[in-house]
This record gives sequence, structure tokens and C-alpha cells, in this order.
Amino acid sequence: MLNISRLRFWQTFGIWCKKRKAMKTLVCTILLSLGFLLNQGLTSDHLKVYEGEWNGTLTYLNYGDDKTMVDLTVRMVAKFDNEKLKFEYFYNEGDGRVEKRKGVFEIKKNKIFYNGSWKLDESEITDLNHWKLKMSSEGRDNNKKASFYQTVDVTPEKIVYMKMVKYEGESEYFMRNRHVFER
Repeated sequence: MLNISRLRFWQTFGIWCKKRKAMKTLVCTILLSLGFLLNQGLTSDHLKVYEGEWNGTLTYLNYGDDKTMVDLTVRMVAKFDNEKLKFEYFYNEGDGRVEKRKGVFEIKKNKIFYNGSWKLDESEITDLNHWKLKMSSEGRDNNKKASFYQTVDVTPEKIVYMKMVKYEGESEYFMRNRHVFER
């Protein structure tokens, strides 16, 4: 009788272990799938599509009144250098005035560095030259605490960035700026 009880115990334990193993496998599969969906192999090689000269527009919400939309023509020159994308923007302010800005776009593990550090929330990657990102961060906008999200939509012919802002205590995001570049 004792041997049958031990046998039943080990059979029950074996079934429990198998179920537990199946559960561990399921949990690992789900976590790996989520990780894959959030970062489907995004590497610095994806930044090479930017290299070269681009022309486009910047549309932004004026910081002075948070109501007026402003459109400027802009030229971007980008160079892929040592795992980073370095770029210069040239904004036509009108009356012959040109504003020059520099920046860097870099990917390190699951962080995006582009005018600060951004958390990668979503990605849709077809190949090295066709991809979309949604990133988020916290900080200040127009001297107010704010939450941000930014989208980037990249093809070899067109790049669109859009930065959305939500002030602390508000429920809605608004567009702070959008760059649209074409070759």
C-alpha cells in the first residue's frame, strides 16, 4: 500500500511539474513575444536610411501663445557615424534668416536617444529602410511638467516625426511639432 501511495505521489508530482513547466514555457513565450514586439531587432543599422540631404517642413505650435501653428521650410543633412546618426537642421525663418541646429539619434539597448532619452513603447519594423516607432518620456514643455510621446515613420523617400505633449493635470495630448522630410 505504501508503494502505491508513493507511486501516486510521484505521478501527481510529475503531472504538476509538467504543468508547471508548461506554464513557465507559456510565460517565457509571452514575455519574449512582447519583447520582440516592442523592439523587433531595432539597431543602429536602421539609422543608415537617414544618411544624406532631406528637404521638408516643420510645423509647430507657437510657445508664446500655445495656439498659433507656425510652418517653416527646413533642410536636414544627416551622416551615419560610429553607430550614431548625426544631423544638422537648417530652418528658414524668413527674411533670409536661417537657424541652424545639431542633433544625434542613437539606439542603445531598449533606449532611444534623440534630444533626450526616450523609452521605446511600440515598433513596427519591415526592414532596415521601413520602420515606425512610438516613444515616450517625461519632462518639461513651455516651463510646465509634461508627458511626451513621439512617433517616427521612416521610408527611404520620406521621414515624419511628430511630438505630442500632455501637460500635468490635463487629459489630452496636443501636437507640439511635426517634421516632414522628403528626398
